[in-house]
This record gives sequence, structure tokens and C-alpha cells, in this order.
Amino acid sequence: MSRILRRVGGNDFLLMLDFDGVLAPIVARPNMARIGKRTRALLAACARRGRVAVISGRALADVRTRVGLSDIWYAGNHGAEWQMGKARGREKLSRALGTKLREAREAFAELSRGYRGVVVEDKVLTFSVHFRALARPHSARFRKDAERVAKKFAHFLDISEGAEYIFNIRPRAGRTKGDAVRLARKSASAKAVPIYIGDDTTDEDAFLALKGGITIRVGKSASSAAEYYFKTRASVDKFLRNLA
Repeated sequence: MSRILRRVGGNDFLLMLDFDGVLAPIVARPNMARIGKRTRALLAACARRGRVAVISGRALADVRTRVGLSDIWYAGNHGAEWQMGKARGREKLSRALGTKLREAREAFAELSRGYRGVVVEDKVLTFSVHFRALARPHSARFRKDAERVAKKFAHFLDISEGAEYIFNIRPRAGRTKGDAVRLARKSASAKAVPIYIGDDTTDEDAFLALKGGITIRVGKSASSAAEYYFKTRASVDKFLRNLA
């Protein structure tokens, strides 16, 4: 951590973070996720010193409400929605792609009815299927069933398994967290040191978009493009305290 802090030094910074698993602990059901008071206070302190952006797979309105800070930037739906300074907008889906997304969502919802504890989270532009509440033998069977459903839509949609037993379903070739990172850098000061902290497969797009910047993964992964890693989410709070 000291090496990262030395790279920032006393310079201005652009701190970008995922929400689940980075600012808030991973929980069994997505509606139960909460950012702790201490973490929120540390994030607010960082925002008083530099620019802060939360870039989440959650819907934009959802993540804004859960973070609860008005003086920072936000991107939701893996970069498909954004509010970063004067840059505000959302990705527009074609009618055909919207239809395929709805059909896939209905197919996963139908599958989930046979598995108590599976949650299909509809975020309009994307959706996620959470199955971490399943017992391990059931989760292995659900994964195989989900992969069979996913194959039917693979030509139109990007369906990837994330950390902590979740499938993220997004339009293929749609906006990503990498696009959100590039937009944040364009909107922030050119002199700001860019930092991104994430923990999931969709954060890899952000890591790859930030070559030359500081990239940190929560949880070690040999296949990650992140330059550094923190062992636990608690290390994020420690980093925020030092950065502030």
C-alpha cells in the first residue's frame, strides 16, 4: 500500500471504485448491501481532497442511493449510465437487442423458480442473476443449467460469471466500466493521478482501460490485469484513510 501512496504523493487524484465487494461487503441478496458509516465518511473525506467516482454494475439510481454522497460522480449498469460532472446520459438499446435482453431475463427468471434463493436483478439495461444463497451442491447444478440457458443468447448478449456466485448479462459490444473510466478521465483534471479499485470480472475492463494508472483488485487473481491487490475489503478502508 505504501508504494501506491507514494505514486499519488501530494498530487491531485481521480479515485474510481466499484461498490459491491469494494465499498460494501458482499451479501447473500443484492438489496441487503450497505456501505458502512465509516467507509462513507472516508469516501467523503477523499472527495474533499480529490475527485471520486463510483462505477458499479448496479443501476445508477440504486448505487447513488446506497452511497448517499452528492458531491461525487457515478456510473451504473457497468458503464451504461453515467453522471460525471456535465457528462450525463445512458446507453440506448436497439429494439431488437432490447427484445433479446427481455427474453433472456425471462428465461433466467423461469430457471430460477426451480432454485429457492436465486435472485434475478432487473436493471433494465442489464440484469444480474445472484445464486450465492444456494447450498454448494445446488449452486453447481444451477451453474450448469444457467450455462445452457446462456448459450441460447450468446450471439447477442455478453453473459459472464462474476465473483461470489453471480452472472452478469449485458448487451454484447455495449458500454463497459472501461468506457466509464475513459469518460471520467476526460472529465477530470488531466493532472489527476487515476486510481481504480474493483473486485469482479467486469472490473477487468476498467483495469485494461487504465494502463499507466493505478489499478487495484480486492482479492488476488493470477489472471487479473490489475497491478496491485488488496487481500480484503477492509484494506480499502485503510487505503481511503491514508489517501484522505
